[in-house]
Amino acid sequence: MEKALRSSLQRARRGFTLIELLVVIAIIAVLIALLLPAVQSAREAARRAQCTNNMKQLALACHNYESSNGSFPMGDHIGRKNNGGGMRQDFGHFVALTAYFEQGAAWNALNTSLTCFVGANSTINAIGMNILWCPSDDTAGLRCPNDPNVDPTGWDDAYQPMTYSSYAGNMGPTPYRYDDAKLPQSNGIFNHNSGKDPLTTFTMNAGGASFKPVKISAITDGTSNTILYGEHAHSRIISQDTSDIYGANWWSSGDWGDTTFSTFFPPNYFKTAAQSDISKNPSAPTQKFPRGNNWTMTATSNHPGGCNFAFCDGSVRFIKDSVSSWSPNSVTVSGSQDNWVYTQTQPQGVFQSLGTRNGGEVISADQY
Repeated sequence: MEKALRSSLQRARRGFTLIELLVVIAIIAVLIALLLPAVQSAREAARRAQCTNNMKQLALACHNYESSNGSFPMGDHIGRKNNGGGMRQDFGHFVALTAYFEQGAAWNALNTSLTCFVGANSTINAIGMNILWCPSDDTAGLRCPNDPNVDPTGWDDAYQPMTYSSYAGNMGPTPYRYDDAKLPQSNGIFNHNSGKDPLTTFTMNAGGASFKPVKISAITDGTSNTILYGEHAHSRIISQDTSDIYGANWWSSGDWGDTTFSTFFPPNYFKTAAQSDISKNPSAPTQKFPRGNNWTMTATSNHPGGCNFAFCDGSVRFIKDSVSSWSPNSVTVSGSQDNWVYTQTQPQGVFQSLGTRNGGEVISADQY
């Protein structure tokens, strides 16, 4: 009896051995390693779904604008400074849409008789809007400048607390800058809408030959085959681009690389800004745009494998980085900045074709 009791007490006092403890810890570590990617994947799926919803709302707002005004909003246009002179850029299409995605107070705060970049319009620049921020783009919505040594003033030396966007409008693969004869050749949805450089001639629509706001009827390739908006991740762009002290993606600006992008390069074509700059990388493509640069003019996102794009029919689709594209080196540029000439030696890829509104290409959904 005493022996049995002693044996029972010994069994009751028995704990984990060191080997057993290590095995349990190893099993827990393996389970965490298996679970963590699944959690991260679920979170990214939720962020991508929110991004898709944002772009859907922007596309619907654009159509409501078109129904009310007969065209999509201007991409960019000449603005007027306080002294009556002109400046090349003004507010962009997102500002024009504010009343159509339930931000009428923002539109009412805008003085449309002056450029967006003066003190009278600092309120509109500072407003942040969730609809313009992708959850995977963790710096969108921050106020510039990030560098405390930078003078954050506008054209009249007034403080400009600008906020940023994660999205941009489609300029097409080959956008042009000022020249009256060439601006109409821009075949995206948004571009600069005035033909003369305001530093020499202040006129809102010189000669009547400038790029006009695009109407639904002008999208002859079909609204389901033409990109309207694309991702333009602020966090990726500013992490590499140091050429602009204020940073790209100013939400209220219509300027190139702020709220517009080009389909010249496929999504996420460059991993770093240095890869896009021939002065730093001899194998990089030459500069393909008369304003902006290869890095800031390319669609980018923080979603793995591609970017979300809103199409002119209101749908939103995910296009992979591997989508068919022309070789960037097959398209050369020449001429002065205002008389840019593109020479194409290779047919457009699927991505470039999706960027044109009137190129006559036949594209099916299974190609991307």
